[in-house]
Amino acid sequence: MNLQSTAEKYLESGILVRVRVDAIIAADYLEGEFEKGKNVQIKTWKKGRYLIIQEEGEAGGDIVEVIYAESLSELSQVRRKRMWLFAIAGLVFSGIIGVFLYYTMLRVNRPVNQIAHELRTPLTGIRGYAEYMMMGKLEEEDLFFAAKQIVDSAKSLEDVTEKLLIMGNVREGAVKIRRIPIRKLLKQMEDRYPEVRTDCRIDVLNGDETLVACLLENLIANGCNAGKQVKVTVDTTGIYVWNNGEPLDKKTLKAINRGQDFPGNRGGKHGYGIQICREIALAHGWKMFYQSSEETGTTAVCRFG
Repeated sequence: MNLQSTAEKYLESGILVRVRVDAIIAADYLEGEFEKGKNVQIKTWKKGRYLIIQEEGEAGGDIVEVIYAESLSELSQVRRKRMWLFAIAGLVFSGIIGVFLYYTMLRVNRPVNQIAHELRTPLTGIRGYAEYMMMGKLEEEDLFFAAKQIVDSAKSLEDVTEKLLIMGNVREGAVKIRRIPIRKLLKQMEDRYPEVRTDCRIDVLNGDETLVACLLENLIANGCNAGKQVKVTVDTTGIYVWNNGEPLDKKTLKAINRGQDFPGNRGGKHGYGIQICREIALAHGWKMFYQSSEETGTTAVCRFG
């Protein structure tokens, strides 16, 4: 084989090679030396970044070393195109979800202010990071970070959608009462919220497992947002979710126990998903209310019967 001629053919296709035969360079279109012992590495030259592959072996009694370098520019362009497609898909997805949530909101008659608050943050995130990607000339790390933020915001939209669907099922009376292995359900909550303590004094609970899981999820999340310590107790009388956070003032406590929204901006700390929890409790024939004081902390109560 004419090594020099073969190397030139590789060069025409954008691939650089270096060939040594018994330490004598037979063909060389590379710059500098490369670290021994690393078969695969990435090196940057003025012309761009290259994937370097080097191997050594014996052929016809000669020791042959081959170093192969291929440009990564084409691969980077493909990745950038994928990032752009992902950003566009994120915008389209957010638009579809937004329309879906709007019509679902009308259907289940959920308070408009609460829906707007839950949607604002993920929609703003998707729009902001999509515009950031559209600025162009971003490093791959920045593009990846922006794409990840869009994915996280889309997941938040998905959570809101799931809650709306649950509200719709509750309003339509689509509640399937079965025997729930409540200990198993609480174990799932412990895995999701390791800081939460549980005390389960019954083995089964009659209810809709999906709705009860949603109720526990919301009440536990509220408790974790409000205080550093959270405990869930389930016995024959009801479900109790306690936290040691700042107690609710009398005005707020009176409002939520009457089924009203949180006054002012208190909902962000204690009341995310309270409307859903109230609807789920009513669908099961339970009574939901709050108890709160400086001495005992705050407890969300779902009393059976």
